[in-house]
Parts: sequence; C-alpha cells; structure tokens
Amino acid sequence: MDQGIFMLCIAGAVAALAFSIASILMGRSSEAKLRNRLVERASDPAITKTGGNAKAAVGTVLGRLGAAASKPFMPKNTETVTGLRKQLGFAGIYATSAVKNMTGAKVICLAVGLIGGYTIGIWADNLLLALSVGGLLGYLGPTFWLKSRIKANQKALNQALPDALDLMVVCVESGLTVDAAMQRVGTELGLAHPALSRELGIAHMETRVGLPRVDALRNLGIRTGNAALQSLSAMLIQADRFGTSIAQALRVHADTMRTNRQLAAEEMAAKASVKMS
Repeated sequence: MDQGIFMLCIAGAVAALAFSIASILMGRSSEAKLRNRLVERASDPAITKTGGNAKAAVGTVLGRLGAAASKPFMPKNTETVTGLRKQLGFAGIYATSAVKNMTGAKVICLAVGLIGGYTIGIWADNLLLALSVGGLLGYLGPTFWLKSRIKANQKALNQALPDALDLMVVCVESGLTVDAAMQRVGTELGLAHPALSRELGIAHMETRVGLPRVDALRNLGIRTGNAALQSLSAMLIQADRFGTSIAQALRVHADTMRTNRQLAAEEMAAKASVKMS
C-alpha cells in the first residue's frame, strides 16, 4: 500500500513538472507581442484583445516560475550569458527574461528527467541506467528545442526575404525612404511572414528612438545571425555611404538572391535523383 502511494505521488509530480515545462516552452515572448501589434489591424480586435490578455497572464505566471527555478543556477560568467542570449536572438526570442526562462527550463527538465528515470528504474529494476538516461534527456531537451527554434526561424527569414526585397524595391521607387519602406514592408508582411516582419519592426523602432540607420541595419544582421540579412544590411550600408541608387541596389540584390535560390533548388533536385536511385 505504501509503495503504491509513493509511486502515485511520483507520477503526480512528474505530470505537474511536465505541464510546467511544456507551458514555459510554449510561452509567448515580447517579440510575439510586437508581431501581434504589427498585424493587429488585420485581426479581429475583440478576439485579439481577449486571447492576448489570457495568454499574457499565463506567460507572466510561467515566466515567474522559470525565473524562480533558474535563480540558484544562473550562469555567473558574462560570456556564457551573452552567448545564450545570442542563441536566443537567433531563434527570434528577445525577451529580457529569456535567459532566466531558458535556465529555469533546463533545471525543471532535469528534475523531470530524474524523477521519470527514477520511476522507470524502479519499475524496470535498472535504477542507475534509467536515472542517467532520464537526467541526460531532461538536461539536453531545452537545448534541442532551442536549436530547432533557431533552424525554423532562419528558414522563415530566408523564405520571406525575396518577397520583402520586391516590396522594398516598389516602395523605394515610389518615393519612400529606406526607413519608411522598412516600416511599410514589415507591416505588409505581418501575416504572411511574421518572422521577418518582427525583425523589420525592431529595426524601424531603433531608428525611431534615434539610432543611426547604419547601426540599425548592422544590428539587423548581427541580431538574427542570418547570412542573407547580413548581406542585405551590408549592401544597404554601402549604397547609403557611397550615394548610389538604393532602388537599383535592391533590384540587383533581389536578382542575385533569386538566382542563388534557383541554383540551390536545382542542386537539391539533382541530389534527390541520386538519393532515390
């Protein structure tokens, strides 16, 4: 009877911690709120307001839970914190509490892995192996999740950039400045390409608060870690520095990117025939 109650308590603890982890990992960041503001005019105001308030309240509670769990285990080295924040930025996560939440998720996942491993180890009569595997999976789980988020964010940015370049060419040729074109393109792409819309929105806000356009463009490439955006930022900086036509530079860059994408697609098609044979 005592053994059954003990196992029931362990199962309940595992379930509670697993729910907390899933909720933290699925929580919304401040960048998601920025994206929603950019596309708010295209959404139902009543639904957006109600759903946003509920999710924001849940995100606040879960953020506090992650911060509490991470407090004793926060990295003391500044380089480690900077590196983790950089990786989170590559994934499109810029919340000020992102490092704390990520560290807290690792701690909670490790605890869940150890508890789950202990439970399975007792049932399978191999406690040491189950604890080792459970702890390892729990500790590495958030890292694997972050890598998948980075990959998904980079893919989304690469897919959105050709459309953004075409729209920027139209905006600049119609008489808009680069800053106004970035704002307009970011707004127009809010529904189709929210990842790039978020980044363009951040760059535009940086220029509005007084940051020079060159620094905002440079930050755009550094913040995302995306090679295509870094190339675009460098091209715009050079065009602005030497006084060349922004519209012509954007058009040439768009044609170059379109050619590169076509060559990459042809390469993938050639590899597919070899893999299928």
